[in-house]
Amino acid sequence: MSFQIEGGCSCGSCRFSTPNEAVYQLLCYCTDCQAISGSTSYTAYVVPLVSVAIAKGVPTKYVVDADSGRTNARMFCPDCGTQLYAELEELGVASVDAMALDDPLHYRPTLNHYTKSAPDWCQVNAKLDELPLIPR
Repeated sequence: MSFQIEGGCSCGSCRFSTPNEAVYQLLCYCTDCQAISGSTSYTAYVVPLVSVAIAKGVPTKYVVDADSGRTNARMFCPDCGTQLYAELEELGVASVDAMALDDPLHYRPTLNHYTKSAPDWCQVNAKLDELPLIPR
């Protein structure tokens, strides 16, 4: 039996639940993730797409093409703009923003992703393995 963890936006309009065990927990350095996070990397808590359940509100969807060439459907709170997760339908996963979890300390990254896009002044955690690029 899989237990659920919860998360939501800054204003409380949108709430979701997701499994407490992720497929991957990683730091993504692609330029799309940098722009969306406002930082050098995005805290990706990757779970099966079908396992994300919206408990409150209706997120707004914004579709972008990432460095990888994949299409990411970013899901935001329409009121405060907090990103909740990205739908990566091609891969059947959702990349939940770990900082939107009620307990962000549940997030423990074990992988880096797309470090070739990391700014040259950024310190990438070399202790983490690199998630291989998944062919399109």
